[in-house]
Amino acid sequence: MDNLLARRKRIKEIAEDIILVLLFASLLILLATIILGISPFFYVEGISMHPTLEDGDLIIIDRTNYDNLKVGDIIIFNSSIYHTRIVHRIVDVKISDGEKAFITKGDNNHAPDPSYVLRENYVGRYVGIRVPYAGYIGKALAPPVNYLIIALLIIYLVYVDFYMPRKGRR
Repeated sequence: MDNLLARRKRIKEIAEDIILVLLFASLLILLATIILGISPFFYVEGISMHPTLEDGDLIIIDRTNYDNLKVGDIIIFNSSIYHTRIVHRIVDVKISDGEKAFITKGDNNHAPDPSYVLRENYVGRYVGIRVPYAGYIGKALAPPVNYLIIALLIIYLVYVDFYMPRKGRR
């Protein structure tokens, strides 16, 4: 019976180790994407997308292929007029100089944006996941420092949860 309990305990410890390794690998991949400049996070600034998105929201974006975007998608793009990144909805598709171009508009704006979004301005597409007010933290800490702090906190919490209790058991 003791052998069976010891075996179950060992299997549980191995499972915990596997989960921890997967978590660390995920964090490393996340940090690598951030360091390479392809962060899956974006902070909403302003009220142009109200009520869909609010000022200070942290949103998750993906790198959907430009050619697969369609009317209704919310995209992030570099504005050549305002010299900043903007998050707005695609309201129409046009052909400009033989290239596909998007007309965008904030949900809370009365008129479309003054310039088209071209392939070279496109950054990513909003995937529908947002964390209200979490963007304020990101604004307070400049990337990649904010991501590093978040990753270190997660690593610490996992360490405390998995390895600190185990230390006394061995």
